[in-house]
Amino acid sequence: MTEHDVAIIGGGPAGAAAALTLLRYSRLRPVIIERSSYDAWRVGETLSPGVVPLLTYLGAENVLTAQEQRRAYATSAAWGSADVVSRDFLFTGGGDAWHLDRARFDASLAQLVVERGGTLLTNTTWPLDLTSRFVIDASGRHAVYARTQGARASIDDHLTGLVALFEGGDDTGTATLVEAVEDGWWYSARLPANRTVVAFMTDADVVRAAHLHDSAAWLERLGDAPRTRARIAQATLERGPTVCPAHSQILDPPNGTDWIAAGEAAAAFDPLSSMGIGYAIASGIQAARIAAGTLAGDTECADLYAADVRRHYDAYLSRRHAYYAIEKRWPDSPFWARRRL
Repeated sequence: MTEHDVAIIGGGPAGAAAALTLLRYSRLRPVIIERSSYDAWRVGETLSPGVVPLLTYLGAENVLTAQEQRRAYATSAAWGSADVVSRDFLFTGGGDAWHLDRARFDASLAQLVVERGGTLLTNTTWPLDLTSRFVIDASGRHAVYARTQGARASIDDHLTGLVALFEGGDDTGTATLVEAVEDGWWYSARLPANRTVVAFMTDADVVRAAHLHDSAAWLERLGDAPRTRARIAQATLERGPTVCPAHSQILDPPNGTDWIAAGEAAAAFDPLSSMGIGYAIASGIQAARIAAGTLAGDTECADLYAADVRRHYDAYLSRRHAYYAIEKRWPDSPFWARRRL
């Protein structure tokens, strides 16, 4: 089985969304090339309320309830002051958010691709002996195919996440918590199976200087965030911290005559924006539409794609700057000073 209409590199939300779109709204044959087997823990667990209609468009809304993912009813933040301010999704009109077992979520989307007639190749990396008429690069920030076509990423910061997973403890809180500190900010969320993910977001030079990849140093730094520390007071560190890139970047160009980048391969965002999974799915859908149009001889949407990605990215940068500008407690901190520029 080596001939397909569309080869999709990466089986995360962007790649799965592209494949499901092609299978549901076209007669094209997609193949997903995924380097893992979905059996390892994955970072990126918050699904904002606005993503549910996209899953409905894909016919995939049941991946949340059937897989017993966890609803989140609010977000809380100690940002701009030590006081925690909460926002309940009940009053936004957009529905609930979700905290995911991310590996299970990604695997569920991939399984739908298989059930609907698509091909999924796991434990497989690009390149391989496979022919296709079009390529969708959904390989994340590395953009492994796009870079072979001459595309390059423009990076706007060096944000890095140090992410750990805790097991046990108080399992009653459902809100996401963000807590600003002098050289970054902490994020925590309750996950399915009585787990809690805790991440420290800071710059790469801070990580190196303080050796924060070491669990002892990371746990000591957690002492600066009393609200976050309290959430895992009775929990046990299960794994991590794991160093994860979280910088903002945009690919130039994001597409060519017979390929297109989707998800983080096209544009990647600060996790503070909560845009990760939502943008991945939306851009995967858009990439599939453009692939189908291009193969049918219509290149109008493809010609507008680069400007569309740039417009979304510039709007994101403006919002990011405004949100970081709210925090004024540490005027001499390099982390916050960089984000006021």
